[in-house]
Amino acid sequence: MRIVQCIALLLTVGLCGPGFAQVAPPNLTSDFAPPHGVRIAGRFGELSWEERLLTATSKDGLTFERTHNVITDQARSPNLVVADGVLYLYYSGAMNGTGRGALAVAISADRGKTWVFKHVDVRAGDRMMWPYAPDVQVLRDGRFRLSFSEDTRSPSIFYAEGKDGIHFTSAGTVYSRTGPFGSLMIGSLTVPIGEDWHAYLRHGNADDFGFVNHGFSSDGDRFTFAGELKFSDGPHPCHPTSAVSLGDGSIRFCGSPNETPGGVRSFLTRDGVKFEPEPGMRLALDLATGVEKDFVKDAAVARLADGTYFMVYVTDIP
Repeated sequence: MRIVQCIALLLTVGLCGPGFAQVAPPNLTSDFAPPHGVRIAGRFGELSWEERLLTATSKDGLTFERTHNVITDQARSPNLVVADGVLYLYYSGAMNGTGRGALAVAISADRGKTWVFKHVDVRAGDRMMWPYAPDVQVLRDGRFRLSFSEDTRSPSIFYAEGKDGIHFTSAGTVYSRTGPFGSLMIGSLTVPIGEDWHAYLRHGNADDFGFVNHGFSSDGDRFTFAGELKFSDGPHPCHPTSAVSLGDGSIRFCGSPNETPGGVRSFLTRDGVKFEPEPGMRLALDLATGVEKDFVKDAAVARLADGTYFMVYVTDIP
């Protein structure tokens, strides 16, 4: 289902602060209200959800201005795509009552001012899957392709497909690695470059930051992985979190280092193999905002139809 227009039906959710209002596009209403504040779960408090998702905008993709709008608390791993002018923000959040986390999508038809919140349903036959670290592409025929890791079957990267961006059916495996070190994998980033597809697999081991496992595909279905590729180096190595085509043959990747205060940096490439860091930072921690703490990182960036840029980023809840 394609969502083209936005109706002026506001849903009151009873949460404090800016950015929690919801608006429903036609025939679509929220499954849940976005949570507010920190959540500590598990018998020993080992499951903590202390992050939130915030937004920023830019005219040139280099200088971003904060909106100070909180999309949701208790969320991480944002991934952003645009379909028919509508924003689909996928993320992992503490929504299932156990603190384990589940995949959700926030949908906005008004350029990120208001959102509808939906549970993402991914099934392999009769089995419901538990994805995390979402990586989504909208294919040329309008299908949504979701690549993801799954708690119960690490260290593989699977993919599923759907027509509405909400319901998905398992379609196969992108990558599978045997051995205990595969569990350090925290997800993928799939990027079309020219007529080909590139996949960048990220790892949770801090020693591997700046490196990715690089895969290549001519059809987006079957990837060949050639081994590690250096994405960034220097004193603050980053892992890639999103990529945007600039329309001139170059792709701008965003990434963040595995350290506080984090920061969002950018890198340019034309071939998906060699990356040139751009000077400065796209976004740095600003404690004066009152809505950020400890770091800003893991930016998901999309280019809108008017040429402006929309960013969703992660920070800790003050």
